[in-house]
Amino acid sequence: MFEAQELDCVFMETHMNPRRRQHMVLECIPLPKELGDMAPIYFKKAIMECDEEWAMNKKVVDLSSKSIRQAVPRSLPYFAVDFGLQGGFAHVIENEQKFPHYFGKVSGCFETLTRHASPWAFFFRFFFFLVTIQ
Repeated sequence: MFEAQELDCVFMETHMNPRRRQHMVLECIPLPKELGDMAPIYFKKAIMECDEEWAMNKKVVDLSSKSIRQAVPRSLPYFAVDFGLQGGFAHVIENEQKFPHYFGKVSGCFETLTRHASPWAFFFRFFFFLVTIQ
């Protein structure tokens, strides 16, 4: 569907509060091809900076060779991002109260960002502007 429009897509999955049986959130964001090629770099950097420095679990779990179900234990909250055929990354959320609820959110066609948008989201806004004016 997106290939005909020359777009890539990024899938983001957030699973919080598994003990309270909350539902997970799965989002699909279409991106211009140029931005889709750069997205793994920026998501990995954002995941590395998002949580506590000293954690019991690995900061970034590579999903290129295994699925999220094999990489993250069942009872733990997590954030995962997938880049289609390129694989993706996962992050086990150590402290749900400190983890930003807006992590991974890109709002309104990149033109307006929420006031709580993470720093890497500003790159998406700037890059989308450059792509649209060319």
